Amino acid sequence: MKNVVLVKTVNCPFCPTVDKLWLSLQKKHKFDYKTVDASTEEGMKLVEKYGIMSVPTTIIDDQVKFVGVPSKNKAEEAVNQ
Repeated sequence: MKNVVLVKTVNCPFCPTVDKLWLSLQKKHKFDYKTVDASTEEGMKLVEKYGIMSVPTTIIDDQVKFVGVPSKNKAEEAVNQ
């Protein structure tokens, strides 16, 4: 099963859109999903580990797959591989 992590911030205008996208896809496809605020301890570790420069950033199975808002098709493709 895929593991999807969305790295976000509270004041990011695009992060809620990406969060809604992953939540809607999770209803159709089986994958683990969580969001992590970049300013938390866990978030700062992810920022450092993956060299994250902007949010939203989506990590799938320990690889940065999307920076910004992915299209629904690309996101769906990523969780079905």
